[in-house]
Amino acid sequence: MRWMTAVVVGLLVGASLSACGAFEPEEVAWPDGLTALLDQTRLQRNTGDAFVRLVNDTGTPIEVSQVEVGSDRFEATWSGEEAVDRETDFDFAMPRGKCGGGGDAEVTITWRTSGEQGEWRTSTGEAEDRYANIDRLLDRGCAERTLSEAAEITFGEPRVEGVGRQSVFVLPVTFTPTGERPEVTFAGWEGTVLFQMAPGAPTFPRFTPRPMTGEAATLEMRVVPARCDPHALADDKVGSLFRVHVGGPGLPEQAAYFLRLDKGQKTALYDFLPGYCAWE
Repeated sequence: MRWMTAVVVGLLVGASLSACGAFEPEEVAWPDGLTALLDQTRLQRNTGDAFVRLVNDTGTPIEVSQVEVGSDRFEATWSGEEAVDRETDFDFAMPRGKCGGGGDAEVTITWRTSGEQGEWRTSTGEAEDRYANIDRLLDRGCAERTLSEAAEITFGEPRVEGVGRQSVFVLPVTFTPTGERPEVTFAGWEGTVLFQMAPGAPTFPRFTPRPMTGEAATLEMRVVPARCDPHALADDKVGSLFRVHVGGPGLPEQAAYFLRLDKGQKTALYDFLPGYCAWE
């Protein structure tokens, strides 16, 4: 029975040490030859996701079980278990960014050398936003956050007015000021590579910015196709990403974010194309 007692005691001691943090990953210096980059793909503009890319020039493959990335503008985490031989991307959901400047961030990884059975380590370094895609993503989050604080935004039912080349897709959008940010303005919508604003739509930059004050106001986003070649639709990845321009103190110049259309609204928008373009 003594051996059973010893095993139980050992387990209890192990659990106690674990609870006290004795087996927490050791903090070590960032590995020489390992580079962290921040970026967002074109497809990720639809989802708001981004990624940390680890480029491994250490000469030794490593395994990563967690990536924490953040700055004074955002925080995000990837968890799992992934090998990094030459380079690997770690996708994460980007929260709505805070206002500020720059997209570089601090990154902390939990890692070990591939094939080792040793303890995990943690290292902290810098992740470079080399193409400024994260900075632009965060600026969009800043613009969306600002307008959503100034007004509640709701949608009416999409509809099509007219027939064929005389038709227009219409999406009513209602802005109900909250009273929290009266200095904020809606400065108009901007078209995409696939759709352009039609006459009568509040179009940036010609639209006179509307302050988010007073009673609720419904404005119509009126659009027509910018092109009718079928391959443009087949290759499209960002055709429904209409920019919403926002003005106000502390916002970047020409601050804007992508209008969040739901599945039904996107379907109605793309179903409008064949009738307008008279595709058989």
